[in-house]
Amino acid sequence: MIEVTEATNVQDGSVSELRGDAPAPEMTFIADEGGTTLSITIDTGRRQIVRAASHSGSADPRTIQVLDQFCLIIAGRPLQEAADHGAIYAASALPDLCAPISGIRTPRNAGPEFALAEHLVRNIHAQALKHFNVGHRDNAWYMRASTDWLAKNEAEQATVLKPIIADFLSKNGLTESDIWISGIDRGTRVTIAFSEGISYSLKPKLMMMIEQRLREETGDPFELFMEEVKDANKLRRL
Repeated sequence: MIEVTEATNVQDGSVSELRGDAPAPEMTFIADEGGTTLSITIDTGRRQIVRAASHSGSADPRTIQVLDQFCLIIAGRPLQEAADHGAIYAASALPDLCAPISGIRTPRNAGPEFALAEHLVRNIHAQALKHFNVGHRDNAWYMRASTDWLAKNEAEQATVLKPIIADFLSKNGLTESDIWISGIDRGTRVTIAFSEGISYSLKPKLMMMIEQRLREETGDPFELFMEEVKDANKLRRL
């Protein structure tokens, strides 16, 4: 059953208050699946920031742990970001609860608890879009890296990332001469280069897997880019 209720209080420190604007009213949307309920309170401003999230109904310890983490992660983020990426962020935060996979982790292959979180939040997102008569919008929200990470220079950042990539390569039958970091821009835009021995068809999958591994290991929102190969002998290596 779907319920929509107006919240009576606006939490302190909301985005609108920080800008000096009048606080946006809040609304609570509720979704239920198989007896497990997710409740999300958002402000009614354009970004629909999640102000509170909670769940109830499940007696399964794994589901409770996943939904606890999920609710913690999505607080303070736009509802669309919660719907797009909240469940996979929860999976990244709880690797011991994820099913083993050989490729890219998604909420669907991480386990039924993560898939449930995704189903519930996307149900709520759909409710909100319908309620506010809003069509699909591109997700332009961007999570900043930690202050400590941004304070490091490029060489220091590379020193942290290189062992993570080296471990990934070793576990996948590759070496540091196959893939390496050639640049780091603005702290989170990591450019990597491939040797000529890596098939072009494999590069997109490898980039996604490395990007996911970096995010999981550090908690920072890295994006990977591929170096354009003009002369392999002149490619920069950090």
